[in-house]
Amino acid sequence: MTKNTLFLFSLLLIFSFDSQAYSAKQKNNRYAKLNFKKAVVFGADTIPPPDVMAVISKAVYSLNSFDIDGVANLYTPNASIADDEPPYSWNGPTAGVQWVNAVEQVCKDNKLTKLKGSIEAINVFQQNADNVYVVVPVSYSGMLPGKAHFNSKGAFTFVLRLVNGKWLIKSQVWMPKRAL
Repeated sequence: MTKNTLFLFSLLLIFSFDSQAYSAKQKNNRYAKLNFKKAVVFGADTIPPPDVMAVISKAVYSLNSFDIDGVANLYTPNASIADDEPPYSWNGPTAGVQWVNAVEQVCKDNKLTKLKGSIEAINVFQQNADNVYVVVPVSYSGMLPGKAHFNSKGAFTFVLRLVNGKWLIKSQVWMPKRAL
């Protein structure tokens, strides 16, 4: 899993490589003949546009009430979700619904109540004409039996695609803070 993650991260770095900065450094560089495409980025801000945040917010906050209707139309037909709850991955247009149902079942099994997610400040956001990459720090809290407090911090990495003029989630990966 770690090798795959590193490989995907390496590919991301390659495809987001700034070709202008590369051109300035290509003298005596063994990679000088490679032709990198420059990503089209709309602004240098780390705050995604409102229509993108609306989709992300619906997904994150869907767990507050286990709202399967709220996530039913947020995902592409070939969407993929990975989370630390069994069975750990869900695919296809109903991936969001499957994910919400799985998290709800884990909460029931562990008698976790009052689950509430909150989105924190976003520091990683990239966008081109029809793709968005964003890392969304999230904190989930709730109550366990015996009045014990539950708290889980981490981040979702989302990739969204523009499909027929609407942003949809292509991939969603949860990384708990304790894993870092």
